[in-house]
Amino acid sequence: MMNKPDYSKSIVNVVSSILKYFGCEAQHSEFPLEGNFEGFFKNCSKVIVFLIDGLSYNKFLQVNRLLNFEYVIKVSSVFPTTTVAAVTSWFTGKTPQEHGLVGYILYLREVGSITNMIEFTYPGIEGNIFSGLIKKRFHRLENVFDLMKEKGLYGGVLTHSTIANSGLSYLIHRNAHIMTYHYMGDLLATLKKRLAEDWNGLLYIYWGHLDGLGHKKGPDSEAYEMELLRILRELKMFVENHLPQDTLFIITSDHGMVQVPSSENHIIKPSDPFNRVLSCPPGGEMRMMYFYLQKKHMQQFIIDYFQENYPHATYFLNSKDAVVEGFFGTGRIHPELYNRIGDVIMLTTGQSAFTYLYSGGEERLAGLHGSLTDEELYVPLVLIRR
Repeated sequence: MMNKPDYSKSIVNVVSSILKYFGCEAQHSEFPLEGNFEGFFKNCSKVIVFLIDGLSYNKFLQVNRLLNFEYVIKVSSVFPTTTVAAVTSWFTGKTPQEHGLVGYILYLREVGSITNMIEFTYPGIEGNIFSGLIKKRFHRLENVFDLMKEKGLYGGVLTHSTIANSGLSYLIHRNAHIMTYHYMGDLLATLKKRLAEDWNGLLYIYWGHLDGLGHKKGPDSEAYEMELLRILRELKMFVENHLPQDTLFIITSDHGMVQVPSSENHIIKPSDPFNRVLSCPPGGEMRMMYFYLQKKHMQQFIIDYFQENYPHATYFLNSKDAVVEGFFGTGRIHPELYNRIGDVIMLTTGQSAFTYLYSGGEERLAGLHGSLTDEELYVPLVLIRR
């Protein structure tokens, strides 16, 4: 049986803790900070959330043996364990079933097509045919920045220059003060200057390069581990030298990832027999797929096909059951949720994955996420005060 996200000790609850500290309304309960962790918000005027995309709790612990960050908590991500769902939860304080951005590739009824939700493109095809259309038809999401603004507080994002107004960023950064960086030195110089200024509120910093490297080389590669050590060393040196006493610095993540051997990364194609019962290509991730069926009773055909052809690699959930059982969280269900998650959900087990050839140019990646193993679901929450 798979893990299930814990929506009482999740990234959503961490956001609720920050919002409630600043006197803002939160949709969910606060994260239960106990013992030595209770005083971290005391006399705090600034909160910095440094999001390292693609970092699991266990991988952090391995590297932390060399760095000795003292206050570390194990936190649940959301389902699916992917940037679109989890970063949106970080920026909105809502669960995936509330915000509705539940996968990297989703069928969007609004445009009548599956769509890459980070870039607003058709999967595997470069170019912005959909981008303008989606920006016209989608409302930008209510978020943490709206709530901070209502209280006269600062809400900002420091993100890489190449993604500052990309599809996903456009949807989730409404009312944020947006700053950009090019490299780590640029990021730290901007942060140092910002911390020396007089403001109260919350600043998110998004670092996506580790996730990109993890996809190429895998989270168990020496390249990934050396890059993670480099990032954390630089952050440790920065906070020791430049963190003001009134500032809480949080290092955390959106999800972890799994090393996927090439032999376990199965190529599946539009011409494969299972496609004949689908109304459109599958959505989701390479380790978590949504199947959109022409007729509901065809669910068993999909399950049988994958379990016969890829034994022990998959685990299936009925989409409605997954919502009822709380995989996507609690709270008001987004009106398009059921359209986006299809009829049946396939999760992969162990180190398995499925690469669907949407355009034919897809590559086998070495590191992937989306399913519910420990490595994907649990992320670190590191709290630092001077």
